[in-house]
Amino acid sequence: MAYGELTLPPIRLSYNKRNGQFLKGHTPANKGKKWSEWMGKRAQKRAAKGWANLDKYRPTTRPDNAGRCRKQVIAVLDDGSWLWFPYLGAAAEWIGGNRENVGRCCRMNQAKKVCKHNWRPGQPKGANPINTDHKYKGIRFYFESDNVWTTKVNS
Repeated sequence: MAYGELTLPPIRLSYNKRNGQFLKGHTPANKGKKWSEWMGKRAQKRAAKGWANLDKYRPTTRPDNAGRCRKQVIAVLDDGSWLWFPYLGAAAEWIGGNRENVGRCCRMNQAKKVCKHNWRPGQPKGANPINTDHKYKGIRFYFESDNVWTTKVNS
């Protein structure tokens, strides 16, 4: 490099040229600034409308920071005994299975769908056409709020 020659370092972009996404470590231009510094009055009003709608339509039966309410689950064994679980995850952990499949079993039993055929495995021909005996890993699961499980247990 000769004396007096100007060299500039390469320009480092803060976004991906191919897809336009910001790269890791990028700090937004509006970070730490107030709305009034980077957003007009009209835009502030429009953005605040969204918050008003959130407050207006927010569910009142659960806290603001919560997800979907957990449903209590009943597992009915073949001998008629039953177990109560506070939520799907606990039931799946007990059986050593998948939470999604336990939930699917509960929903299928709650749906009370009419069978297409007049027969089902383990049922005599002409049995009740509504199937509420869906199983996962050999155990029937029901939501506690669905009263159909009370007919399946020994009292």
